[in-house]
Amino acid sequence: MVNGTTILSKKFKLPKAVKESSALIKVDGRLWTINDSGGKAKLYQISEKDGHIIKSIRVKNAYNRDWEALTYDDNYVYIGDFGNNRGNRRDLKIYKIPRKDLKNKKSTQAQIIHFKYSDQKDFHSKPQNNNFDCEAMVAYGGKLYLFSKNWQDEKTRLYELSTRAGKQVAKYKDSFNVQGLITDASINKELNILLLSSYSKLLSVNIWAFTNFNQANFFKGSSKKLTLNSLNAQIEGITFIDKYKAYLSSEAFSKYIFSFDATLYQIDFSREFK
Repeated sequence: MVNGTTILSKKFKLPKAVKESSALIKVDGRLWTINDSGGKAKLYQISEKDGHIIKSIRVKNAYNRDWEALTYDDNYVYIGDFGNNRGNRRDLKIYKIPRKDLKNKKSTQAQIIHFKYSDQKDFHSKPQNNNFDCEAMVAYGGKLYLFSKNWQDEKTRLYELSTRAGKQVAKYKDSFNVQGLITDASINKELNILLLSSYSKLLSVNIWAFTNFNQANFFKGSSKKLTLNSLNAQIEGITFIDKYKAYLSSEAFSKYIFSFDATLYQIDFSREFK
């Protein structure tokens, strides 16, 4: 299926154990996902052939209040527990686990990054009407970068954190008008391409591709909006699997008369950069 010059293909339905898939990473040749709020404090390795769960790893000292993002660097995997639909959370955190533990362990112990946003002053509960929800994060250049999900103005704000455990303030760096709600991020460090998945309030799915940026000034380079008009799903996860290919995951979703299964998709956007 072709959307403009982006080729979209459906891989398979995801199993019930990950029907609330909220993020994806492919690291060391293995594909991993997590569930969002209320799910178990586990990462799940899923088969790229048929979607079955190969293994899971439990984070012993973690609780899944609202896990929304995954990323990794040379030594660690980071789990973002910062879903903040109401905008009133004061317990935002990122779990930091050894990357090597994903290879052969059934459980792991996390270091914890506790943080708050540098520009948040109002903590009143405003369900789906605030600018401090977040579902997207990348590790880049020795730092962590968060991309907010702004229900009010449909922009995204870029924040920077250190990778060290402990209490921190997420520093506001920049913003970009994505005309929608950001749900995940993935970065190809070889090509310096950042992908942000998003959907509009009318459920149209878009992938934003950022290129030609210096250091972590992601929004100062070039941007391209890839619209997947034929995709009827709520995309929650994205991860690079090749230079110009990525997986997308959607969670099980029902609204009005519509109902969708949790599904893994693949996109090929190589034509966009030729």
